[in-house]
Amino acid sequence: MPSSAPGVFVVRCLSLVMLVLWMGSGLAPARELTVGVLAYRGEEHAAESWSATIEALNHRLPEHHFTLVPLDLEGMVRAAETGAVDFFLTNPGNYAILEYRHGAARLATLETGRQGAPRAAVGAVLFSRADGAVRDLDDLKGARFLAVDPHAFGGFQIARGVLNEAGLDPFEDMDTRFSGFPLDAIVLDVRDGKADAGTVRACLLENMAREGTIDLADFRILSPRTEGDFPCALSSPLYPNWPFAKAAATESLLAKRVAIALLSMAPGETGVGPEARWTIPLSYQPVLDLFRRLHIGPFVTTPEVLLAEFLDAYWEWFALAGGLIVLAAYHYARVEHLVSLRTRALKDSQDEVRLRQAELAHVSRQATLGELASGLAHEINQPLGAIGNYASGCVRRLEAGGDPAELVDPLREIARQAERAGRIISRIRAFLRKAPADWGPVDINAVLGEAVDLLDPEIRKRGLSVERRLSSGLPRITGDRIALEQVAVNLIRNALEAMGGQGETDPITLSSSLEGKEVVVTVADRGPELSPETVARLFEPFHTTKAGGMGLGLSLSRSMVEDHGGRITATPRPGGGLAVRFTLPCSPTETAIP
Repeated sequence: MPSSAPGVFVVRCLSLVMLVLWMGSGLAPARELTVGVLAYRGEEHAAESWSATIEALNHRLPEHHFTLVPLDLEGMVRAAETGAVDFFLTNPGNYAILEYRHGAARLATLETGRQGAPRAAVGAVLFSRADGAVRDLDDLKGARFLAVDPHAFGGFQIARGVLNEAGLDPFEDMDTRFSGFPLDAIVLDVRDGKADAGTVRACLLENMAREGTIDLADFRILSPRTEGDFPCALSSPLYPNWPFAKAAATESLLAKRVAIALLSMAPGETGVGPEARWTIPLSYQPVLDLFRRLHIGPFVTTPEVLLAEFLDAYWEWFALAGGLIVLAAYHYARVEHLVSLRTRALKDSQDEVRLRQAELAHVSRQATLGELASGLAHEINQPLGAIGNYASGCVRRLEAGGDPAELVDPLREIARQAERAGRIISRIRAFLRKAPADWGPVDINAVLGEAVDLLDPEIRKRGLSVERRLSSGLPRITGDRIALEQVAVNLIRNALEAMGGQGETDPITLSSSLEGKEVVVTVADRGPELSPETVARLFEPFHTTKAGGMGLGLSLSRSMVEDHGGRITATPRPGGGLAVRFTLPCSPTETAIP
């Protein structure tokens, strides 16, 4: 309302006065403030260049005391990480990194030699000796090139952008070396022929010439260009000048007062140059665009940096994944432990099964020999009877006063018959032997021959014969000789029993051959025809087609063949009979038997 307008005006005035008083007296207690300055030409030059700005700040803000701290590029980054300084005075490239990674914020931008709208003023110059071989950028291939530091903005990164546009990579196409601060050494080394070319911040050549350190006529500017009224030799576009920035931890109200103090400084009061002044902060987007194009600074693409940024952005997911990995490792360890227990139990069970199988095999051999007892007794009685007869004859001749020389042949026959009886008994003992499996190289033909010899009394008793078709030169197999002999005995006895009551005259066929890397043994008979159902169940335990049979022979045979890595099958023969075939893998280290 109109009547209240004066009251509103008074309130606003009082508020403004209180705000001004608060801004003047409500700051944090006075303290020492540090300003980190990039000393690109050394500490003395940095102190000389920026001491006027520091003094002006101390004059305008007397309740605080500003101190200049010269630093190199690594020192600037460390100061930002540790909070060692309150403000920064640095080049645009270093500032872009401090802002992106450490939260620095620009307050003002340096403007040199211009009036009106603030404009960019930082560039790079590439140069060589005036009388040198490097006359343009193409001549830099293979040349020794000097720069101050790979992270220096005006001292290398701007020049790298120029080289990039010309299709040159300073790390691959040139012998680029970094000399460190100050930049003056680069200029002097190129002048003295210690390097073919170099790059420094624009205007350094002119400053050194004014100081009487060098003569500009000794140098050639590479890829020269002009940017408006920029007064120095230039090889690159211009970028925003140095910023005055606050550290992330510096309070905003203090930063505002410092910004006002900087902007209020008259041209020349900065100490950098007669017309240098602080102006409103420019956009540093061109700097970021250069970094993005070169993949440096905030946009560096080294695996280490990418990994660090990725971890920082997704650490929660990695923590979750780590927890899941720990749980998975625990689960895996638990499962492995349980598997180990189950495997041990299974092994014990398998050992028990093998023990029982060995017992059954032994019982089966005993049963087999029991059935062969009469034939074996006859076999043994023959040599024993012969020994008795020859011995009696020798005694009678000696008693009759015969010539001892006539006893040589009878005594030799006694020895031969005793050896024959010993072989029969040894064969029986070996077949009945109850001992752990003794694996080694085995000649399968010899095993088959011993099986036939063992069954020879029964074969002759039944009036049958066994036709041996054993291939010569078969490689050895690795196995238990007694177990394989038992398989052969079981199969041949089954064939004998199948043909014994049929009046068959065809022989039982026993053959061996080599198929690929397997030895194949076949026992074929001409016994009665078997139904498909009976053939399918032949190898089942306790299934038998013989009256009084235990049904263990073929089942044990299958187990023993499979223990050797082989297979056993039975196939009906056309016209009656059965062919039982088993295979055994050859030993990889054995060759054929001659």
